[in-house]
Amino acid sequence: MSTIRFLKTFIAVAQYGSFAAAADRVALTNAAVGQQMRALEDEIRRPLFDRSQRQVRLSREGLLLLPKAKKLVADYEAMVAGDEIGLTMEGEVTIGGITSAMGLLANCLVKLKEVYPKVSVTLMTARSDELAHLVLANELDAALLIEATRQDFKGLSWTRLYDEPLVLLASSARSTDTDDAVELLRTQPFIRYDRSTAVGRKVERFFRREGIEPQEILELNSIIGIAELVRQRVGVAIIPLLNNFDWEHDPLLRVLPLPGGVEQRTIGILEQGNKSLITGEIRNFLMAAKPREGR
Repeated sequence: MSTIRFLKTFIAVAQYGSFAAAADRVALTNAAVGQQMRALEDEIRRPLFDRSQRQVRLSREGLLLLPKAKKLVADYEAMVAGDEIGLTMEGEVTIGGITSAMGLLANCLVKLKEVYPKVSVTLMTARSDELAHLVLANELDAALLIEATRQDFKGLSWTRLYDEPLVLLASSARSTDTDDAVELLRTQPFIRYDRSTAVGRKVERFFRREGIEPQEILELNSIIGIAELVRQRVGVAIIPLLNNFDWEHDPLLRVLPLPGGVEQRTIGILEQGNKSLITGEIRNFLMAAKPREGR
């Protein structure tokens, strides 16, 4: 890493005002300091010193390079300071998430803290449109939310993580012998998910396409709340098959596919355009969780 050594010498010259003073600090001869500085100037192809006077002074190019050189040297020293690179990552971030994704997000953050104990993360939950606005307003560093075709993510970074197909959720305590989703929707009480949401609109399109008039009894804006009502045999519902909830193995629930083309919603992470290392690592942990798709 000769360039790093040269940059350290360059910083010493800038700090102590001469090649001789810098030589004492970096344990080199005056001639060796001069050779390193000429080699550095050759490598970056610009003069770093004004040598027109007896005292060595930084040129304009040298003054511009100095803060960058200090950062490069500091980053390099931080990288090699510990046994593991991760131990040097620290800082604070604020991450948002939709309620139904908070379990996955929280689990990933627990794993993140095990690897990067100096990272501090604040969590908040809200609707997808609210979260997107907060990231746009720079009030959140990143958010786990639902992709919407009409949202403008200009200037931000969007990464798709996984899809959640829409399914029929019914109680396993059979009031009917059929597993036919259309028949259940025509004959059983229906709990509707908020029709003002993107998922709610997809459900309405499905009903129109299949010619179904559900026996609607409730409308809620909580997927988890709806699932609990279905578990208590209040009715059936069409909702996204949430990742990290494992409803397929819940003894009180039946998960049934819908006929026709599979509707789904896409979950991803929205980040500030100038991605931070910490939000990048959170994204990596979420992607490594490998959600089950196409269920």
